[in-house]
Parts: sequence; C-alpha cells; structure tokens
Amino acid sequence: MQHHISVNDVPHRLWLGRSDDGYVLHVGDVVAPVALRHDADGRSTLVTGERQAPMVIAVDGDVIHIHLDGEAYRLAYTDAVTFHAAAAGGAAGDIVRAPMPGVVIASPVAAGDEVAAGDTLIVIESMKLETAIKSPRAGIVETVSFTLGQTFDRDAILVKLVSEGE
Repeated sequence: MQHHISVNDVPHRLWLGRSDDGYVLHVGDVVAPVALRHDADGRSTLVTGERQAPMVIAVDGDVIHIHLDGEAYRLAYTDAVTFHAAAAGGAAGDIVRAPMPGVVIASPVAAGDEVAAGDTLIVIESMKLETAIKSPRAGIVETVSFTLGQTFDRDAILVKLVSEGE
C-alpha cells in the first residue's frame, strides 16, 4: 500500500516492501534498500545500502521529527482517505476517486440521489479490507462509475457529484 508522507511540507508517495535482506523503500522511480537500527543505548542508525548515518527521532502522533546528517526534517503522515479528500478540493471536489485498487461490494446511491457530506457513496474491498467511501460534500449524485462486483484501479473515478440546482 502506498503511503502519503510530507517531508518539510513537501508531499511524497512512497511504499515500503520486504526483500531478502530486510526492506526496500520505493519513492517515485527510486528504489533503495533501507533499515533502521536501534542500539541498546537508544541511538538510531539509518542504513541505506552501504551507507550508515546516525539519526535522532522524536515521534508526536502522525508527525515524526528527524535529525539526520546535520539537518532537521519534519515527516507528517496523511492517511489515504484524508489525502484523496484534500486532493479533491475546489471543482475537483465533484469527483470521488478510489484511494486504492479494489472491487465494489455495495453501492447505496444512484444517479440523481441527494447526498449530504459524510454519506456513504460506495463501499469497496481491497486486500480483504472493506472501506466506505464517503461524500466530501452535499450534492446530487451525477454518476456512479462502477457497479456491484466491478473492479477498478487506484485513482479511478468512482462517483461524480453536482451541486443542487445545477
């Protein structure tokens, strides 16, 4: 699963995968082996390939402060639903996209239905996890792009909304 991390307020999409030797970090087209080691005295070391660098870590909820190579970094985690809701701001708020690939398991609304902010528009399943996709705002359902049992890719347009009176 991809994660949305802002480093000093610059957003990045990344994911961490397993390898024979530990973990592999994927950021865009860059793939790098990584490990985080903690000593008995509480010191942390970031290992990337052959390079090792001491680092200091402080965790505050979804924010992690890191001091590495003489620089301070602020990493902020944003869950996928919040990320996609924020990304759908402005006119794009009329489009509700899939936060991950999956299959439709319920569709309680149809074109022409009036919805309030927070109403469930569609329920998806991805990796055996059910997720109710909620309306980001009040409006009228213009289209529901997928029907029960249909599969879709991440970022697929699931539902389009229009404002009342449009």
